[in-house]
Amino acid sequence: MPIRARSPGQLLRSLRASLHAATYVTLALLVSLAFVLALATLLNYSKFLTTYTELSDRRVALVTAWTRDSIEVLLNLGLELKGLQAAPGVLEQAKARYPYIESISLFETASGRILYSTLSDQVGKATPPTWLSAQANATQATWHIDGEDPAVAGIRLDSSFLKGLGGIAIVYSTADAHAKMELMRERLTLTALTVFGAFALLAIILALLATRGMRRTLRGLADALDPSSDRAVDERLPEPLRAPIMAFREATTQAEAALAEAERDLAASEHGKAKDGEAAAPAGMAAGGVP
Repeated sequence: MPIRARSPGQLLRSLRASLHAATYVTLALLVSLAFVLALATLLNYSKFLTTYTELSDRRVALVTAWTRDSIEVLLNLGLELKGLQAAPGVLEQAKARYPYIESISLFETASGRILYSTLSDQVGKATPPTWLSAQANATQATWHIDGEDPAVAGIRLDSSFLKGLGGIAIVYSTADAHAKMELMRERLTLTALTVFGAFALLAIILALLATRGMRRTLRGLADALDPSSDRAVDERLPEPLRAPIMAFREATTQAEAALAEAERDLAASEHGKAKDGEAAAPAGMAAGGVP
């Protein structure tokens, strides 16, 4: 009795069906883990960014407040802003308190000129309009200009006789802060990817182990229902499944036999028609007299 061989496509479909359960379980675990890791990474980076920025701003604010207090002590003694001989030394001491400060300048509001600065070439020059505008529009004594590198932090200078007679501007670099933030972002991302990769490998192994019995059962069913298989029904299959599987295999075998017989009959019929056509051709030639 002719039996059709099992094609590679059938084997592939059987293997794919047996792996579906493990694939779905693993994908569910990995999607959940990816969401949790992404959320945790974003939260940790946001926390680091906020904390580091606050610490950096607080460090600059402390230097700014110390400089303002030191200058205002001299002003309250009755000295004029233009005659503060100790101002350059105060600015140099303030600059040494934070390594990322590029310059500190003290300017006068009335004249709009820089009176003292840690950069000697800035002394006597016009105060940048952005500094004057930021101080004039500030609702508090402190003001800030960011969005570029270097950033500028300032504070208004008051005396016991006049409010807002001048200001102090601290120019500081934010490149180091941005570099540390970038490094932290890369480390968090790398850590998250490493954790995801390790968990993905573990999840795949566990899913394969957890669904081993199910995959064995599915492969057994696929082999049992395959009419081309010459093996008996696996004894490990549940008892209620054995009788239906045997009936299915017998019905499939009968269908294969009926199909093979129909193919033989069709081939025989075509062969008979071909012989009849060959026999009719000489008879026609003899009756018509045409060679």
